[in-house]
Amino acid sequence: MLQELDTTPKPGLVDRSDQGAHADMDYACFRRSIEAVVPYFAATGALAAGKSPDEVLWRKVRKIGCEAETAMFSATGGVNTHKGQIFVLMLLVAAASSEGASGIPGLQKGIRIMTRGMVYKELGNGLHNKNELSHGERLFLSHGITGVRGEAEAGFPVIFECGLPVYTAMLGSGYSVNDASLQALLAIMCSAEDSTVVHRGGLEALRFVQSSSLAAVALGGVRTEAGRNYLYAMNREFILRGLSPGGCADLLAGTIFVHEAEKELRIHGRA
Repeated sequence: MLQELDTTPKPGLVDRSDQGAHADMDYACFRRSIEAVVPYFAATGALAAGKSPDEVLWRKVRKIGCEAETAMFSATGGVNTHKGQIFVLMLLVAAASSEGASGIPGLQKGIRIMTRGMVYKELGNGLHNKNELSHGERLFLSHGITGVRGEAEAGFPVIFECGLPVYTAMLGSGYSVNDASLQALLAIMCSAEDSTVVHRGGLEALRFVQSSSLAAVALGGVRTEAGRNYLYAMNREFILRGLSPGGCADLLAGTIFVHEAEKELRIHGRA
């Protein structure tokens, strides 16, 4: 979580340089949030250790996740800094700690089992009869966007197929952790169906974020001067338009976690 926060410059997102497209949160607020929620991930790992990665485990993990959200809101004065990231990382921590976690295939299998049917249960099951809908529910009904729930049920393909290969390759080529994280974020932004972006600016905003990211990658991203200059220009434009790809930031944190978890699993003979 700290590495994701420190990655700079992240277009439209809070980082070490600025508040991105946010008026109600800054770097210090994110640090308080992270400090408040960290103990809940340790509790999740302890709970999942040696257990089958099934829906029963996920219900228990989600209860811990709700407690983490309460701690987050208390630390930030009611500001939602990490709700999506808590969801992503709770799932990944539970999958990595559970019985049968063996490298990337084991992680993805555990995630899919725990989230089986999540989209239908939480977004497609009788929502038309509800008086009040969440942002995610409204987006599903109006545009068919499944957001992070759809990503989770599919086994986080954007993490494993977009973010992780780029992040690993960048580190292997000698780039800094910051540059590897930024390049991975661009890869994620090219593909992710970020419901935070759609909520703020509609489908047109999502297309703009994706096309801007593709253009940055085409210029080389952090690997070239032109790409870096474009990244700074993206940040200015995203702030001007009020666009914050927070869902992509959550998937970047997930990418970083998976990279570290895979190393630990290999050390302990579970890769």
